[in-house]
Amino acid sequence: MKILIIRFTALGDLVTLEPTFRAFRYFFKEAKITLLTSSFGKGLYEDSDYFDDYVVHKNFWTTVKSLRKEHFDLVINLQCNKPSHYINLLLHKDQTINKSFNLFQKIFHIKTHSKNIQEMLLCANVAQDAIASYFQHPENDTILLPPYKDKTKSTCHRIALSTGSSERWKSKQWGVENYCDLIQKLSQQGIEITLVGSKLEADDATYIQNRIPTVLNFVGKTSLSELKNILHSVDLYIGNDSGPTHIAAGVGTDTLTIFGSTGIKHCPAFEKYKGVHLYIKPDSSIACHPCYKGVCPTQHECMKNISVATVFSKIIEHLKG
Repeated sequence: MKILIIRFTALGDLVTLEPTFRAFRYFFKEAKITLLTSSFGKGLYEDSDYFDDYVVHKNFWTTVKSLRKEHFDLVINLQCNKPSHYINLLLHKDQTINKSFNLFQKIFHIKTHSKNIQEMLLCANVAQDAIASYFQHPENDTILLPPYKDKTKSTCHRIALSTGSSERWKSKQWGVENYCDLIQKLSQQGIEITLVGSKLEADDATYIQNRIPTVLNFVGKTSLSELKNILHSVDLYIGNDSGPTHIAAGVGTDTLTIFGSTGIKHCPAFEKYKGVHLYIKPDSSIACHPCYKGVCPTQHECMKNISVATVFSKIIEHLKG
């Protein structure tokens, strides 16, 4: 049996879909499962046994040409945007399961129910009693990025931190000066700080390291697999509302997310992660929060409302607890 699963973006969503990927591998152990995804998706899961092959989506025709060499028994479209539907339309396949919109519904903006894992498995002809038996175990519905292992206690507190967000979400950033002041206060408490992130945060990391030479700087120097190992080794991850927050939560590390332009519903606290997941958001005086605008049209009042002292106190309280 050949199965194609489609999911390109975003990094946080790719993390939260881990129980879905794991369930399909469990119920289709002998199938050849291919993931059509981004380089982020491949990086997250290439050290798992969930997929036998990866197709990294770069452009429409290259992807279609690559996939049309196969005949798929089942296509599971977890993306359900127009490009994913157009790709699927040109494939050789017997059955398609859409997590939400089909192509007609997407084109005409018709609202539809989004299927959960159990409903998609039922559509794939997995027996209902087998599904019920599988999900009797709560860990099968918990996000556990592979290779997951239980955490070991360290002799001193260690924190990983990222200052950035994607290029189209500048409004999510708390600011390098705030992070610098926070790291200075944490370092004075004997806490070890490790900087992580992509090359987009390289200038921030250099600036922080020049001011505070004791920080460990892994920004732009790790694969996603290596990043998972670093995040698993620390006691707490601190960052803006971005993908690395969900990776940290996925490997069982506690998180603290600083929210500005987006709402707290995106916090790992409201997903099925292990660990403790905290958040800080602007107070109620900031009427424009959350605005969901990539660039703040005013003076970034939401992030200016969150003080270094507030974040520091939340961290120390958590570590003592």
